[in-house]
Amino acid sequence: MTEIREDPITGRRVIVVPGRSARPNDHAVPPPSAPSEVGCPFCEGNEPGTPEELAAVRPPGRPANASGWLVRVIPNKFPTVDVPPTETPLSPSSAAGSFPHRPAYGHHEVVIASPHHSPLLPFLPADQVVRVFRMCRDRVRHLSSLPRVGSVTLFENAGPESGGSLWHPHLQLVTLPELPPGLEEELRGIEKLRGRFGGACAIEEVAREEGSDGRRTVAETKEFTAYAPYASSYPYEVRLVPRRHSSTFGELSDSEVEPLASLVSSILRALLGLLPGASYNIVLRSPVGRSPTLDRYHWHLDLYPRLVRPDGFDLATGVAVNTVEPEVAAEALRTALGAKR
Repeated sequence: MTEIREDPITGRRVIVVPGRSARPNDHAVPPPSAPSEVGCPFCEGNEPGTPEELAAVRPPGRPANASGWLVRVIPNKFPTVDVPPTETPLSPSSAAGSFPHRPAYGHHEVVIASPHHSPLLPFLPADQVVRVFRMCRDRVRHLSSLPRVGSVTLFENAGPESGGSLWHPHLQLVTLPELPPGLEEELRGIEKLRGRFGGACAIEEVAREEGSDGRRTVAETKEFTAYAPYASSYPYEVRLVPRRHSSTFGELSDSEVEPLASLVSSILRALLGLLPGASYNIVLRSPVGRSPTLDRYHWHLDLYPRLVRPDGFDLATGVAVNTVEPEVAAEALRTALGAKR
């Protein structure tokens, strides 16, 4: 049955339309050609063609900005934001008529997940994925300590439908001097939900309710729970929530890095087993600073398979259309994960 669902945190509405994915499609995209490492700036040996590294994991004694590394962090050569000035104050918003504008200041980093061109992140050796997530945690900590940083966004664009431009496995971090609208929306929803139902953490309450329901649970470990959100905007969308309350990804403990890396890899392998060649995004937001409201935020990691593009209805209404019920998606992912054990 077609139904409208509302996200319990943000209030965003989604129309779940089972069976709509079976409609005829004259615009099917052919599978992408095999990725080529020719000219890839992220491959080992091409370090002189990139900006100087900011951090790296490499054996002792190996020089910086040279081959021999395992994980490497560099400034994005084509950044979304400009590095903020160190001395002068940030320019306030100004307006030309009714149109406010200001410089887009922040930091934009690339975490190169492997010295080799492939495979994708979830197919890297387990210890390498742990190195990558530990580096991402450390970079969030570092960026959060810098002046004029109000939030850090960690994300991966994997595949041609994700917005990514290079096949080489890598993640990115972008800071802003304030909270982005998506994070502000979540914080407002968290306060509103707390006002209605109480509880110390609204995101934990939602995760706990998802676990009690069980139909949308994908996987559970001692440290994390993963589920297909009740109002998923994307088919096979998955949210991972740490059981320990923590407002920022930078607070991820050493003992939590390996379980997180393992769970993300397992779910992505299951997803790509069900949907070979699918593009996906990993998205994680971290606020910077301390306040009662920010401390009540609970970081989480979202996996967004990119199987459909928004159409005119989505754009006109702001209401996403999901062609796979989250309950069906979760069951398929549970089965795929079970087959791998």
